[in-house]
Amino acid sequence: MLNRINTQIDQGQFSTSKVEITTLLSDGTLNEKQTAQLSFELERMVRIEKDFVSSFADIKSYLKKYATDVTDKQIAKWDENGELEFRVIDGKKRYFKNAGYNLFQLNDDAVSLREGYTRFIDRGPLYKINQHHVDIVNDTLKTKSEFAQSNQITIKYTLTVDANAVPAGELIRVWLPFPREIKDRQTNIKLTASSHQNPIIASDDNLQRTIYLQAKAQADMAEQFWVEYSYETNGVSHNIDANNVKPFTNIPDHLQQYVTEQLPHIEFTPELKQLNKRLIGDETNPYKIAQKLFQYVDSKKWGTSIEYSTIRNLSQHALAAPYADCGQQTMLLITLLRMNGIPAKWQSGWEFSADAFNTMHDWGMVYFEPYGWVPMDVTHGILDSSDERLKWFYLGGLDSYRLIFNDDYSQPLYPAKQHFRSETVDSQRGEVEWSGGNVYFDQWDYDMQWQVTPIQSSFSLSDLGTEQVVLVITDIDSAIQGRLTRFEKQNGQWQQQSESHDIVVGRTGLAWGLGLHPKQDGYHKQEGDGKAPAGIFNLTSSFGYLDNISTKLDYQQMSSDNFCIDVRGSQFYNQTVDRSVVGEEAIKGSSEPMRRDIHSKDHLYKKGIFVAHNPKNISDQGSCIFVHLWRGETKPTAGCTAMDEFNMDQLLSWLDKSKKPVMVALTQADYERLKKEWELP
Repeated sequence: MLNRINTQIDQGQFSTSKVEITTLLSDGTLNEKQTAQLSFELERMVRIEKDFVSSFADIKSYLKKYATDVTDKQIAKWDENGELEFRVIDGKKRYFKNAGYNLFQLNDDAVSLREGYTRFIDRGPLYKINQHHVDIVNDTLKTKSEFAQSNQITIKYTLTVDANAVPAGELIRVWLPFPREIKDRQTNIKLTASSHQNPIIASDDNLQRTIYLQAKAQADMAEQFWVEYSYETNGVSHNIDANNVKPFTNIPDHLQQYVTEQLPHIEFTPELKQLNKRLIGDETNPYKIAQKLFQYVDSKKWGTSIEYSTIRNLSQHALAAPYADCGQQTMLLITLLRMNGIPAKWQSGWEFSADAFNTMHDWGMVYFEPYGWVPMDVTHGILDSSDERLKWFYLGGLDSYRLIFNDDYSQPLYPAKQHFRSETVDSQRGEVEWSGGNVYFDQWDYDMQWQVTPIQSSFSLSDLGTEQVVLVITDIDSAIQGRLTRFEKQNGQWQQQSESHDIVVGRTGLAWGLGLHPKQDGYHKQEGDGKAPAGIFNLTSSFGYLDNISTKLDYQQMSSDNFCIDVRGSQFYNQTVDRSVVGEEAIKGSSEPMRRDIHSKDHLYKKGIFVAHNPKNISDQGSCIFVHLWRGETKPTAGCTAMDEFNMDQLLSWLDKSKKPVMVALTQADYERLKKEWELP
């Protein structure tokens, strides 16, 4: 029944369908699900009619207004070719209200007749190669971090409900989109003001996050709802090497949902299967497959869309239509990726420039092993550059002018919305309802105001709140020996707590590590390079194989089953595990047993301290960094800092976790250069 009625609606038989649905809804034979489905089909037809409101004369008038030299013959030809979007509803040809606008986005001849016109996509400074892309790639290559070019963005978002859209005295319920806290990408979200008291901010567990406001409608008065907030955002570039990307033998459980169909918009239709086979050929590398799919979808022309709630399947629509907008392109790419066993998911919100450009926007995320989840934006597409890292920037990277509301589509709002959503897929403008039903887009307006402020990197020990510093200095970056001195902050000043004593570091000296300090130029530590990390690092806890040791740090007694994992690509990389818990396979290949007295016949790890280098556990960026006992004053480590047992005992008894101790390891030159800026002792 539903399929037959849907087919009638798709064929434009609205009057017949409305009568049939109304009859079915009133005769009491439908179950709850059928009632909801058919009720929405009535709503869908109303929304389609709101999109297709223009006559041919309306479109013709629009085109002649902006392209004064266009002829009737040219317009008729475009219409004959189907370039002016229309639907036949109850036998009458009705044009999409933006058919004329879209012609200028899609047809080169039309845009050549419009003097001085710039297409919408071309107005966005980041839809072509830009210094911002170059800076992100260069910065991430230098620092070996995925994140760079931070911005603070301040937002005022306003939704204004038309006067008398809701009867006077009735409660207007409003959901405004609100940013999600996303580690390293979108952080420090601060609500600074709102138009109404007691706003309800949905938790980050809501994949379409909102802030809820409400107020009673007043006769003949528009009601304005607004919020002000700020957040920090980072650009992203993973600089992916296709040769490092490996296909899954088995899809991990936590990724299974991202390689399956997600109806109605992610469906592996016969048409898409056929297209996929033609595009992929015999390629097996996941990243190279993604490149082929990305290139195909990027070739689709962009145009503004009818409302998503009126489209039954966005990916299929993008395949069949002569153009697709950002969400349709993204959904098509996600579907094709999933068909190839490559995990992919939705992400969306808003995008800006530093000055005039802003728009709602949809993009996605794709998972490549061993890089993990990385951004993709096929609407920005392939950039015109001979540098492969820049050319494919948007397949593994993203600019820092984004506002992320959504990490999935068609997710429930909080508090729950009682009536149909105006936007059933995305959540970028907001939602409005009252007890009598949904308030659709044509009964309210929205306004986005923003300000972008680049974040200048500044850093000092004061920012960390630490009161204890273990300072390690070497003469040069290739030196294997150095000196260690302890300092404690007293009355706001650093006071030396010990005489300096000898230590040894990595067999090839020092290199910048990943810690608390800002990213630095120069060589950065990598797995197996024999370098101890330079920079500032938390000293998190102590370890050893004695029953206990004298220290105010937390202490973990190690057993023969404890290993620190230094195996590239391991899910436990840079983490200490218990073999009896994780299993024999998980420690396979690790060269770091924590009971060296048992496994390696030495006592280097009799007493030690964990150094929080590479706290995000990024594969290949260096692992298992400790302060431990040395073999001797001329014998370096594999990448740690080591000393004699007397000085280790002195250090352990002095360290106090309540004072947030850190280790600062630098060459003498870097210490002199950074001492004032970082407020070092």
